[in-house]
Amino acid sequence: MAGIETARLILRDVAPGDWDALDAIVSDPDVTRYMHFARWDEQKRRQWHGRMVEEASRPHPGVDNWAITLRSDGQLIGWLFIGSSHDLGAGGQRGCGYALGQRFWGQGYMAEALRAAITYEFTTLGTRRIIADCQEENLASARVMQKCGMTHEGTSYSEDFEGVGAVEHHYSIAAPEQEAP
Repeated sequence: MAGIETARLILRDVAPGDWDALDAIVSDPDVTRYMHFARWDEQKRRQWHGRMVEEASRPHPGVDNWAITLRSDGQLIGWLFIGSSHDLGAGGQRGCGYALGQRFWGQGYMAEALRAAITYEFTTLGTRRIIADCQEENLASARVMQKCGMTHEGTSYSEDFEGVGAVEHHYSIAAPEQEAP
């Protein structure tokens, strides 16, 4: 899949050589305190990384896992996915999630990456709606969603794909309506 470039970032496929940088991010308890990664051991994180690398080699993986890298030096600073269990097929609804290395918090990188990915989804892939959830206590993630134009749809108890429940805020954004020719 082609990469996405912004003023400060390049979003690209996850590669085999990304393991150390990604593992440092998703094994940091401060980064993952509201995420399923907090419960994962190294073996499970390695399997996840291997799946992402393998999916990147498929022509239409159904899930886009982006390595978020600095445009200036190529350093991997985070990860973003769109797809997952919310994927309802071409032109449907897709879910998203992300993690950013702690050193890069508060600098607008995550909102920049998510805005670019949302634009790509709407303009290139024809996605009609993107949804995202964050735990009620995760105010920073909620702010990222809001900065990207996502609308708060409600708050409720939800279980993640591993069956672990929490009270979560639910956000969404719909593709802009296209004018008829």
